[in-house]
Amino acid sequence: MNFRITLIYLQKITIGLLVLITLSCEIQADEVEAGTYRDLTKALQNPLNVRVLNLSGEKLTALPKEIGQLKNLQELNLKWNLLTVLPKEIGQLENLQELDLRDNQLATFPA
Repeated sequence: MNFRITLIYLQKITIGLLVLITLSCEIQADEVEAGTYRDLTKALQNPLNVRVLNLSGEKLTALPKEIGQLKNLQELNLKWNLLTVLPKEIGQLENLQELDLRDNQLATFPA
């Protein structure tokens, strides 16, 4: 009797875990499909697919010059980092509509 109850609980737990894994995969797929990224390295692997890049709170001290490769980027969130300067390549983001630089340590902007 106890074995059967244990088996039923294990089956319910397994089903619950499978549901959570499936939902997690769907959420990740939706983010990539929508062009939304939270990881700069992954974004730079697919630069033309990136529409939104959210790097808030990542404690970044610098951005790589490759940021300029994100030609279709529309929204860049860099708030709550430790940036003191922006690379001049940020000027190559011709489709950028929103740039959030709150709570950084920027002293100058690129010309």
